Amino acid sequence: MTPCVKHCLGIGAALLSLVAAPARALPPDQIFDRVAPGVWSVKAYAADERLLAGASGVVIAPGKLVTSCRALARARQVQLRRGNAIYDAKLEFPDVERDLCQLDVPGLAVLAPALGTARGLRPGQRLYVVGFSRGNEQSISEGLVSAVSDAATDKERILTTVPASPGLLGAGVFNEEGNLVGVVTASPKDAAATALAVPADWVPEIAARGQAALAARARPAAPGGGPAAGTVIAGLPAAGTAWVYGYAERIFANKQVEVTVRVLRVDDAVVEEAVTAGVQTAKDARRVIDARQSRFIEYPLDSSNTVVELAPYLVAANHDKAPADFPGPVGYPLGSPALPGWVVSIQVEGWEKVTVPAGTFRALRIECTGRRSAPLSSKGGLLAGRFKMNVWFAPEVKRLVRMEHKVWSADSFAPTLINDNLLELTSYRPPS
Repeated sequence: MTPCVKHCLGIGAALLSLVAAPARALPPDQIFDRVAPGVWSVKAYAADERLLAGASGVVIAPGKLVTSCRALARARQVQLRRGNAIYDAKLEFPDVERDLCQLDVPGLAVLAPALGTARGLRPGQRLYVVGFSRGNEQSISEGLVSAVSDAATDKERILTTVPASPGLLGAGVFNEEGNLVGVVTASPKDAAATALAVPADWVPEIAARGQAALAARARPAAPGGGPAAGTVIAGLPAAGTAWVYGYAERIFANKQVEVTVRVLRVDDAVVEEAVTAGVQTAKDARRVIDARQSRFIEYPLDSSNTVVELAPYLVAANHDKAPADFPGPVGYPLGSPALPGWVVSIQVEGWEKVTVPAGTFRALRIECTGRRSAPLSSKGGLLAGRFKMNVWFAPEVKRLVRMEHKVWSADSFAPTLINDNLLELTSYRPPS
């Protein structure tokens, strides 16, 4: 063999060894140092600047960040925080089906962590979750892949052994090389103790899918004047359905406000509504509701009154039957989030006739009660400590027809009734 051949073969072997060499696993502290600048705390606020949710998000490009769409539910203002830095953000592209929402963050000049892939992840492989599990405190959690379910479908989930936390919703999941391989999503009830993630392979597709979703919402009205309908699961109202309610606050104002709820779009189990309070309202409030979720939904009437509804479409989504195991609702909004959480219980009372201004209906009555222990505020104000809500759901109108909502203060010696609201259906209009 000539010297040239020997030399060339030596170079080829060296190159082959470089290509075949596996990526070097980094220790956890180096992974944290590498990716932490690109992981931010996400704060979602209501119109009255009340904190709705604290979650996490990952920078995917300068001025762009991805988080869980669930963390943004009902938000009217979104901020990013890390240390003393605060940035205002706005939703740019939603991909609700995959639970990935892209935020536009002007001025956020931060490099994105390296994008990896979830393809090839195997049970037992080591992972690191970086997020804000404790509010404003950034943390890293080490765990393993326990399983990958529904791989290569839109339902793909990476199951981990990392403990779940509300603040980790939207957090980054990184492999041993510090590459982003997933984004934490909400865990189902039977996996609430561990964090689940959607694959990072979906991140480059958010913009296109989000644009398509926004375009679908903006499609022209269907013939007949109603909004174009999406795919509707059995039992849910169609696009164009409208209800008019009378809302009365029976302690202080003792006046009735007219509330109109219109269905703009229904896609599978997701219902998009427009809510108009009073005849002088210049702009509708929009909200997106997952009909399968047992949670409280709220919308403001004015500066002092807010309507709180209990899962308005859950009974309709269950084919007008009470779910066999009605899950305890979450997200009761009244009171400071700094106080102890609400302990909520629910009871299905059965079918009965109820008369409201719109007529007499056969309705399923559900009673929901909640309590928490909290002292009087230092300023002498009364804090919400107990509530009771009775709701009547009527299959005929595919929604509630009556709701009574009372709230008492937390003073255990002399609780005071501080809220007494009534919502009654005054008219119902199916789609034309």
